[in-house]
Amino acid sequence: MPLWTDFNKDFGLQVKRRKKIRDVYQVFTTTGRTLCYKPYSTGEDEVAFIRKLFVHLDDKGYRYAPKPVEGPGQKLWSFHRGQYWLLTNWVKGRSPNFTRESELMKGLRTLAKFHRVAEGFTAEGIPNGRIRYDELYQRPGDYRSDIRRHGGSLDRFIDCCYKAEAFSQKPAIASAVEMERNAGAFSHGDYNYPNLVLDRSNHLHLIDLENASMNVRMIDLAHILYRNYPWNGRGVLKGIEEYDRKRPLSAEDRHLLYMLLLLPYPLVRAMRQFGNQYLRHIELPSSSRLSGYKRTLRKLL
Repeated sequence: MPLWTDFNKDFGLQVKRRKKIRDVYQVFTTTGRTLCYKPYSTGEDEVAFIRKLFVHLDDKGYRYAPKPVEGPGQKLWSFHRGQYWLLTNWVKGRSPNFTRESELMKGLRTLAKFHRVAEGFTAEGIPNGRIRYDELYQRPGDYRSDIRRHGGSLDRFIDCCYKAEAFSQKPAIASAVEMERNAGAFSHGDYNYPNLVLDRSNHLHLIDLENASMNVRMIDLAHILYRNYPWNGRGVLKGIEEYDRKRPLSAEDRHLLYMLLLLPYPLVRAMRQFGNQYLRHIELPSSSRLSGYKRTLRKLL
């Protein structure tokens, strides 16, 4: 059965026209609605989890995430040729440009506002693979293994992994992780400009929760800081200060963030993405610059 026959049947909507954009379809209906139809290469339990997160955000009054569309007979998603499909509203706008400081600062404030409601999620049937609070403890060892596989003069980055691993064993980290677990906290999982849309009213929207999981929220803040301020201590502190204006960081948050920011994520990301050609795509900091970065991070605590 054609994809759009399933779409019409499952959601009771007639398609006027459609447009493929990356991995999703922008769908224009005969009633004037503009919708987003996205496939997921996961099991039904994971699609259900992602949809419940969208509903949770809506129930919390969060206006800057897509709202799922329900079909007749409480049809929540469609299934076509081995993939599940979710239907949400289409957010009109453009990707933010994080090379512009004003838009990056808006991204940090938007993340803080999202994190204020990214808790209290207690739905039944959360897939085990989406419960990742303890994954944080494994990261230093995983990163260290990645770096060692490539060899070279990278001992200073392996040392960062050891320092993060040692810090992860402190009681403050265990306490922080348990606080997030008990709060029912979840993380976006890939918070950066490709998964955000700046609308015509200058509001920033999250458009994808494909990588979301039950996890410590500081994973998200560390990620956007890694991507936009690699080994730049002053930039990192400035970004944290902007986030803190909308969601003040607790002592526990700061311990988690310090541990995560010690990790050489920019290097490991380049290795995983480009393999042995990684040096063509990243500028590695000198030992003195890396030492200065780590000293600056201490101001978090």
